[in-house]
Amino acid sequence: MKNILNKIKKLGIILWSKIRKYNITVMDNYESLKLVKNKGLSIIRFGDGEFDIIRGNDIPYQVYNSALANKMQKLILKGSTDDVLICLPDVFEKMNRYNKKCRDFYDKQFFYQNRKILKDIENTKNIYGSTFISRPYIDLKDKSQSKEYFEELKSLWYGKDILIVEGKYTRSGEGNDLFSKTNSISRIIVPSKNAFDKKNRIEQAIRKYAKNKLVLLMVGPTAKIIISDLKIDDNFPNQMFDIGHIDSEYEWFKMKAKEKVKIPHKHTAEFNYDDDKVVLVDDKVYLKEIKEIID
Repeated sequence: MKNILNKIKKLGIILWSKIRKYNITVMDNYESLKLVKNKGLSIIRFGDGEFDIIRGNDIPYQVYNSALANKMQKLILKGSTDDVLICLPDVFEKMNRYNKKCRDFYDKQFFYQNRKILKDIENTKNIYGSTFISRPYIDLKDKSQSKEYFEELKSLWYGKDILIVEGKYTRSGEGNDLFSKTNSISRIIVPSKNAFDKKNRIEQAIRKYAKNKLVLLMVGPTAKIIISDLKIDDNFPNQMFDIGHIDSEYEWFKMKAKEKVKIPHKHTAEFNYDDDKVVLVDDKVYLKEIKEIID
Protein backbone atom coordinates (compact mmCIF):
# COMPACT_ATOMS: atom_id res chain seq x y z
CA MET A 1 0.00 0.00 0.00
CA LYS A 2 2.82 2.41 0.90
CA ASN A 3 4.51 1.81 -2.48
CA ILE A 4 1.23 2.43 -4.28
CA LEU A 5 0.68 5.70 -2.41
CA ASN A 6 4.23 6.83 -3.20
CA LYS A 7 3.68 6.08 -6.89
CA ILE A 8 0.43 8.03 -6.87
CA LYS A 9 2.16 10.95 -5.16
CA LYS A 10 5.01 10.94 -7.70
CA LEU A 11 2.53 10.78 -10.57
CA GLY A 12 0.62 13.69 -9.06
CA ILE A 13 3.79 15.78 -8.77
CA ILE A 14 4.76 15.06 -12.38
CA LEU A 15 1.28 15.96 -13.67
CA TRP A 16 1.21 19.09 -11.50
CA SER A 17 4.62 20.19 -12.81
CA LYS A 18 3.55 19.74 -16.42
CA ILE A 19 0.35 21.73 -15.89
CA ARG A 20 1.76 24.50 -13.69
CA LYS A 21 4.08 26.84 -15.58
CA TYR A 22 5.61 29.81 -13.83
CA ASN A 23 5.72 33.17 -15.55
CA ILE A 24 9.23 33.97 -14.30
CA THR A 25 11.65 35.76 -16.63
CA VAL A 26 15.27 34.61 -16.49
CA MET A 27 17.82 35.73 -19.07
CA ASP A 28 19.91 32.93 -20.52
CA ASN A 29 23.58 32.67 -19.57
CA TYR A 30 24.76 34.52 -22.71
CA GLU A 31 22.46 37.48 -22.05
CA SER A 32 23.47 37.48 -18.39
CA LEU A 33 27.18 37.42 -19.17
CA LYS A 34 26.82 40.24 -21.69
CA LEU A 35 24.98 42.38 -19.13
CA VAL A 36 27.63 41.73 -16.46
CA LYS A 37 30.43 42.69 -18.86
CA ASN A 38 28.74 45.78 -20.25
CA LYS A 39 27.60 47.23 -16.92
CA GLY A 40 30.30 45.94 -14.57
CA LEU A 41 27.78 44.18 -12.37
CA SER A 42 28.41 41.88 -9.44
CA ILE A 43 26.65 38.50 -9.41
CA ILE A 44 24.56 36.67 -6.80
CA ARG A 45 23.33 33.24 -7.91
CA PHE A 46 20.56 31.14 -6.35
CA GLY A 47 20.31 27.41 -7.03
CA ASP A 48 18.46 24.43 -5.60
CA GLY A 49 20.61 24.40 -2.45
CA GLU A 50 19.62 27.93 -1.53
CA PHE A 51 15.96 27.13 -2.18
CA ASP A 52 16.29 24.10 0.13
CA ILE A 53 17.51 26.34 2.96
CA ILE A 54 14.75 28.88 2.31
CA ARG A 55 12.26 26.02 2.77
CA GLY A 56 13.83 25.23 6.15
CA ASN A 57 16.14 22.34 5.26
CA ASP A 58 19.82 21.61 5.79
CA ILE A 59 22.08 21.02 2.81
CA PRO A 60 25.33 19.03 2.92
CA TYR A 61 27.60 22.04 3.46
CA GLN A 62 25.31 24.40 5.37
CA VAL A 63 22.86 23.68 8.18
CA TYR A 64 19.59 25.60 8.16
CA ASN A 65 19.82 29.07 9.67
CA SER A 66 16.73 31.27 9.81
CA ALA A 67 18.69 34.53 9.36
CA LEU A 68 20.41 33.11 6.29
CA ALA A 69 17.14 31.78 4.85
CA ASN A 70 15.22 35.00 5.42
CA LYS A 71 17.95 37.20 3.93
CA MET A 72 18.21 35.03 0.83
CA GLN A 73 14.47 35.08 0.31
CA LYS A 74 14.40 38.87 0.59
CA LEU A 75 17.24 39.17 -1.92
CA ILE A 76 15.40 37.03 -4.44
CA LEU A 77 12.10 38.84 -4.08
CA LYS A 78 13.71 42.28 -4.20
CA GLY A 79 15.58 41.42 -7.38
CA SER A 80 18.58 43.03 -9.04
CA THR A 81 20.00 46.44 -8.18
CA ASP A 82 22.02 48.89 -10.26
CA ASP A 83 25.20 47.09 -9.16
CA VAL A 84 24.18 43.48 -8.51
CA LEU A 85 22.54 40.95 -10.84
CA ILE A 86 20.34 38.48 -8.95
CA CYS A 87 20.28 35.14 -10.74
CA LEU A 88 17.89 32.17 -10.76
CA PRO A 89 18.01 28.85 -12.62
CA ASP A 90 17.15 29.39 -16.28
CA VAL A 91 14.54 26.64 -16.34
CA PHE A 92 11.18 28.35 -16.80
CA GLU A 93 11.14 27.97 -20.59
CA LYS A 94 13.00 26.12 -23.36
CA MET A 95 13.84 23.18 -21.09
CA ASN A 96 14.67 21.05 -24.12
CA ARG A 97 18.15 22.66 -23.98
CA TYR A 98 18.99 20.45 -21.00
CA ASN A 99 19.60 16.73 -20.68
CA LYS A 100 16.99 14.37 -19.29
CA LYS A 101 18.52 14.13 -15.82
CA CYS A 102 18.44 17.91 -15.46
CA ARG A 103 14.89 18.20 -16.81
CA ASP A 104 13.66 15.44 -14.51
CA PHE A 105 15.13 17.15 -11.46
CA TYR A 106 13.29 20.39 -12.12
CA ASP A 107 10.05 18.78 -13.33
CA LYS A 108 9.82 16.14 -10.61
CA GLN A 109 11.36 17.96 -7.64
CA PHE A 110 12.31 21.62 -7.88
CA PHE A 111 9.11 23.14 -9.26
CA TYR A 112 6.84 21.29 -6.87
CA GLN A 113 8.98 21.58 -3.74
CA ASN A 114 9.42 25.32 -4.22
CA ARG A 115 5.93 26.13 -5.48
CA LYS A 116 5.21 28.69 -2.75
CA ILE A 117 8.28 30.87 -3.19
CA LEU A 118 8.16 30.45 -6.99
CA LYS A 119 4.64 31.87 -6.92
CA ASP A 120 5.94 34.79 -4.84
CA ILE A 121 8.78 35.31 -7.32
CA GLU A 122 6.32 35.23 -10.20
CA ASN A 123 4.28 37.98 -8.56
CA THR A 124 7.29 40.33 -8.41
CA LYS A 125 7.58 40.42 -12.22
CA ASN A 126 11.33 40.87 -11.78
CA ILE A 127 13.78 39.98 -14.54
CA TYR A 128 16.62 37.75 -13.33
CA GLY A 129 20.03 36.73 -14.59
CA SER A 130 20.91 33.07 -15.05
CA THR A 131 22.39 31.01 -12.24
CA PHE A 132 23.98 28.94 -15.01
CA ILE A 133 26.19 31.87 -15.99
CA SER A 134 29.05 29.94 -14.35
CA ARG A 135 27.72 26.43 -15.07
CA PRO A 136 27.46 26.35 -18.86
CA TYR A 137 28.41 22.78 -19.69
CA ILE A 138 27.43 19.54 -18.01
CA ASP A 139 23.61 19.83 -18.03
CA LEU A 140 23.35 21.02 -21.64
CA LYS A 141 22.45 18.59 -24.41
CA ASP A 142 24.35 20.59 -27.01
CA LYS A 143 27.83 21.33 -25.67
CA SER A 144 29.28 22.58 -28.97
CA GLN A 145 29.35 26.23 -27.86
CA SER A 146 30.90 25.60 -24.45
CA LYS A 147 34.48 26.41 -25.47
CA GLU A 148 33.46 29.78 -26.90
CA TYR A 149 31.33 30.53 -23.85
CA PHE A 150 34.08 29.68 -21.36
CA GLU A 151 36.46 32.02 -23.17
CA GLU A 152 33.91 34.81 -22.85
CA LEU A 153 33.42 34.00 -19.18
CA LYS A 154 37.15 33.90 -18.44
CA SER A 155 37.57 37.28 -20.11
CA LEU A 156 35.86 38.77 -17.04
CA TRP A 157 39.12 38.35 -15.13
CA TYR A 158 41.75 38.55 -17.89
CA GLY A 159 44.59 40.83 -16.82
CA LYS A 160 43.06 41.48 -13.41
CA ASP A 161 44.22 40.93 -9.85
CA ILE A 162 41.73 38.53 -8.29
CA LEU A 163 40.87 37.50 -4.75
CA ILE A 164 39.36 34.02 -4.47
CA VAL A 165 37.31 33.18 -1.38
CA GLU A 166 36.80 29.42 -1.17
CA GLY A 167 36.67 26.34 1.03
CA LYS A 168 39.65 24.18 1.92
CA TYR A 169 38.90 21.54 -0.71
CA THR A 170 37.69 23.80 -3.53
CA ARG A 171 41.08 24.81 -4.97
CA SER A 172 39.46 26.57 -7.88
CA GLY A 173 41.77 26.87 -10.87
CA GLU A 174 44.39 24.51 -9.46
CA GLY A 175 45.66 22.19 -12.17
CA ASN A 176 43.84 23.95 -15.00
CA ASP A 177 44.00 27.24 -16.90
CA LEU A 178 40.78 28.78 -15.56
CA PHE A 179 42.65 31.76 -14.10
CA SER A 180 45.87 31.54 -16.09
CA LYS A 181 45.41 34.95 -17.74
CA THR A 182 44.90 36.89 -14.52
CA ASN A 183 47.54 39.34 -13.35
CA SER A 184 47.69 37.83 -9.85
CA ILE A 185 45.76 35.47 -7.56
CA SER A 186 45.23 35.80 -3.82
CA ARG A 187 43.10 33.45 -1.74
CA ILE A 188 41.15 33.45 1.51
CA ILE A 189 40.37 29.93 2.72
CA VAL A 190 37.13 29.53 4.67
CA PRO A 191 35.32 26.59 6.32
CA SER A 192 34.09 24.05 3.77
CA LYS A 193 30.91 23.61 5.85
CA ASN A 194 28.73 26.13 7.68
CA ALA A 195 30.71 29.13 6.47
CA PHE A 196 27.80 31.36 7.50
CA ASP A 197 28.98 31.00 11.12
CA LYS A 198 32.16 32.86 10.13
CA LYS A 199 30.52 35.43 7.85
CA ASN A 200 31.77 38.47 9.75
CA ARG A 201 35.37 37.23 9.80
CA ILE A 202 35.21 36.43 6.10
CA GLU A 203 33.93 39.92 5.32
CA GLN A 204 36.72 41.46 7.41
CA ALA A 205 39.31 39.42 5.51
CA ILE A 206 37.85 40.45 2.16
CA ARG A 207 38.08 44.10 3.16
CA LYS A 208 41.68 43.54 4.20
CA TYR A 209 42.90 41.86 1.01
CA ALA A 210 40.55 43.06 -1.74
CA LYS A 211 42.18 46.37 -2.65
CA ASN A 212 41.83 46.87 -6.43
CA LYS A 213 40.91 43.20 -6.86
CA LEU A 214 38.04 41.37 -8.49
CA VAL A 215 36.52 39.16 -5.78
CA LEU A 216 35.41 35.63 -6.72
CA LEU A 217 33.44 33.69 -4.10
CA MET A 218 32.91 29.93 -3.92
CA VAL A 219 31.26 29.84 -0.49
CA GLY A 220 27.78 28.38 -1.12
CA PRO A 221 24.81 30.26 0.38
CA THR A 222 27.11 32.46 2.48
CA ALA A 223 28.47 34.09 -0.67
CA LYS A 224 25.04 35.59 -1.33
CA ILE A 225 24.93 37.33 2.04
CA ILE A 226 28.52 38.53 1.86
CA ILE A 227 27.96 40.21 -1.50
CA SER A 228 24.68 41.67 -0.27
CA ASP A 229 26.34 43.02 2.89
CA LEU A 230 29.27 44.54 1.06
CA LYS A 231 27.87 45.63 -2.30
CA ILE A 232 24.22 46.41 -1.59
CA ASP A 233 24.36 47.57 2.02
CA ASP A 234 27.82 49.13 2.21
CA ASN A 235 28.73 50.31 -1.32
CA PHE A 236 31.90 48.19 -1.42
CA PRO A 237 33.78 49.35 -4.55
CA ASN A 238 34.98 45.97 -5.81
CA GLN A 239 33.13 43.89 -8.38
CA MET A 240 32.19 40.55 -6.79
CA PHE A 241 31.14 37.28 -8.45
CA ASP A 242 29.37 34.44 -6.68
CA ILE A 243 30.49 31.71 -9.09
CA GLY A 244 30.19 28.58 -6.95
CA HIS A 245 31.17 25.32 -8.65
CA ILE A 246 32.70 26.89 -11.74
CA ASP A 247 35.89 24.84 -11.29
CA SER A 248 34.07 21.49 -11.46
CA GLU A 249 32.17 22.66 -14.52
CA TYR A 250 35.41 23.71 -16.21
CA GLU A 251 37.18 20.47 -15.30
CA TRP A 252 34.30 18.46 -16.83
CA PHE A 253 34.49 20.62 -19.95
CA LYS A 254 38.24 20.08 -20.27
CA MET A 255 37.88 16.30 -19.96
CA LYS A 256 34.83 16.28 -22.30
CA ALA A 257 32.81 14.51 -19.63
CA LYS A 258 29.31 13.34 -20.54
CA GLU A 259 28.19 13.12 -16.92
CA LYS A 260 29.32 14.43 -13.54
CA VAL A 261 32.44 12.54 -12.50
CA LYS A 262 34.56 12.81 -9.36
CA ILE A 263 37.70 14.92 -9.51
CA PRO A 264 40.13 13.23 -7.08
CA HIS A 265 42.33 16.17 -5.99
CA LYS A 266 39.62 18.73 -5.10
CA HIS A 267 35.97 19.04 -4.16
CA THR A 268 33.58 18.18 -6.98
CA ALA A 269 30.13 19.72 -7.50
CA GLU A 270 27.27 17.46 -6.37
CA PHE A 271 29.71 15.04 -4.70
CA ASN A 272 28.77 16.57 -1.38
CA TYR A 273 30.29 14.06 1.03
CA ASP A 274 33.67 13.64 -0.62
CA ASP A 275 35.94 15.55 1.76
CA ASP A 276 37.51 12.40 3.20
CA LYS A 277 38.17 11.12 -0.34
CA VAL A 278 39.93 14.24 -1.64
CA VAL A 279 43.70 13.81 -1.99
CA LEU A 280 45.05 17.36 -1.92
CA VAL A 281 48.10 18.08 -4.06
CA ASP A 282 51.15 19.74 -2.47
CA ASP A 283 50.96 22.66 -4.88
CA LYS A 284 53.48 25.30 -3.81
CA VAL A 285 52.10 27.95 -6.18
CA TYR A 286 48.60 27.49 -4.74
CA LEU A 287 49.88 27.59 -1.16
CA LYS A 288 51.73 30.88 -1.78
CA GLU A 289 48.50 32.46 -2.99
CA ILE A 290 46.80 31.96 0.39
CA LYS A 291 46.64 35.17 2.41
CA GLU A 292 44.47 34.00 5.29
CA ILE A 293 42.83 30.82 6.57
CA ILE A 294 39.59 31.16 8.53
CA ASP A 295 38.63 27.98 10.41
